[in-house]
Amino acid sequence: MGMMRDYQKEARGLIEGRVLFDAPMKKYTSLKVGGPADCLLFPKNVNELRKVIRYARRKKIPLFLLGKGTNLIVKDKGIRGWVISLTQGMKRIQMDEEFLDVEAGCSLQQLVQFSIQKQLEGCEPFFGIPGTVGGGLRMNAGAWNSELKDVIRSVTFMKENGEMVERPRSRLRFSYRNLTLSPSWIIVKGRFHLRKGRKEEILERVKSYSEMRKKTQPLDYPSAGSIFKNPKEGPAGKWIEEAGLKGFRKGQVMVSDRHANFIINLGKATAEEILNLMEWVERKVYEEKGISLEREVRVVGE
Repeated sequence: MGMMRDYQKEARGLIEGRVLFDAPMKKYTSLKVGGPADCLLFPKNVNELRKVIRYARRKKIPLFLLGKGTNLIVKDKGIRGWVISLTQGMKRIQMDEEFLDVEAGCSLQQLVQFSIQKQLEGCEPFFGIPGTVGGGLRMNAGAWNSELKDVIRSVTFMKENGEMVERPRSRLRFSYRNLTLSPSWIIVKGRFHLRKGRKEEILERVKSYSEMRKKTQPLDYPSAGSIFKNPKEGPAGKWIEEAGLKGFRKGQVMVSDRHANFIINLGKATAEEILNLMEWVERKVYEEKGISLEREVRVVGE
């Protein structure tokens, strides 16, 4: 075993955007768990992002792209190498008639609010989804039978050599909770195609989606949204509930008693506790119901 690499030293002075060392990932994930990332970089713009990516590629530094960390479990020892966040420097929205060009670090909330202001409809179902546009596109986020793929016109990526590519909707492979793309490509922005609407009607729809969400989801504790994908046999929450696990608690972690496909952190949970509970749920649902649950949430780190 050679010397441990100093990923921090290599990041010093690389960009003008903020750079944090030993950044506790529990501060950057909605579940509030996860050890330190060696280095967390916030590029200010596309040029700084390009600089980071090219340098990392040349020096073989592992890269991880963080959105708002809302669909993510970082393990307790954290992440080696560099974590990149676009949420500080790359969150602009530009409007061109019924099209919105939205940078990947923009939150889905900002996108919804902006479209309400501009009286554009099509984004209402995404109200209350807590992630970023980049993360949302990466997992084809959705709610209430709508998905981001329904309103996207094209996506612009940065390749590992720093080159930019724009792909029209017809060339993007979207599926349930996924956009298939080369692992080294980074989503830089999306172009959304919305429709002119009436503000009162748009607000009315947002309100009704928001109320449904409040009724059905545990919004008062840290969670990562839906933990499992809905299998073809029906909603994951239903099978977890039928296996008798709704409200099941182990230590600081609990299967929500409001929606069984949510796992909540009661305060001081570790990633290990959450992963153990997930495995327990998977095993039980398989034993009792014969259904294999597939994870929607991503797990990274060591």
